[in-house]
Amino acid sequence: MSEENVEIVRQPIILRAHPRRRLEERLALRFPPAVILLARAVWRLPPRSRLRQAYLRRAVQVGFGALNRDDVEAAFATYHPEVERELPKEFVGLGLDPPDRGREERVSFERRWNAEWGRVRYEFEEIIDLGDRLLVIGHFEGSGPSSGAGFDNEFAEIFTISAGRVIREQAFFDHAEALKAAGLRE
Repeated sequence: MSEENVEIVRQPIILRAHPRRRLEERLALRFPPAVILLARAVWRLPPRSRLRQAYLRRAVQVGFGALNRDDVEAAFATYHPEVERELPKEFVGLGLDPPDRGREERVSFERRWNAEWGRVRYEFEEIIDLGDRLLVIGHFEGSGPSSGAGFDNEFAEIFTISAGRVIREQAFFDHAEALKAAGLRE
């Protein structure tokens, strides 16, 4: 898809806490091919489609909601088995060797992160549909498990989607940097 011809759609988003798996999460874990088929069909709709906008909003709410309650299997259920991951340069030297490929490695990394650095809570303000990519903008907060030191930082992710699955995930600790990587301005 040519970058110049992509229709960009921005929409606000709010994450709501949900204490256990929702129906769509249970279906994604039990019947992944059916859920991926549905996602593939929705991604073929134009970005201005209300159905596509609602689906993307819900997918982000469900995925990050699962991360917020530490349900990593549900959070990464629609990731491609060979998904690529690019973390911010600030991760270098933290003692966690972040994976750059693979859903199972991504799940393992999230578990190690939570064990060593404490649970993180994601909050998002906006999702931007970029055609075959999705930019999610917000912040994350938490505290270290041993020190109790709190943090609250900008956070953004660019997800590249192919055939209904996340094939690339690129994280940022700076909104301006994420917007620039997506070819947008603030």
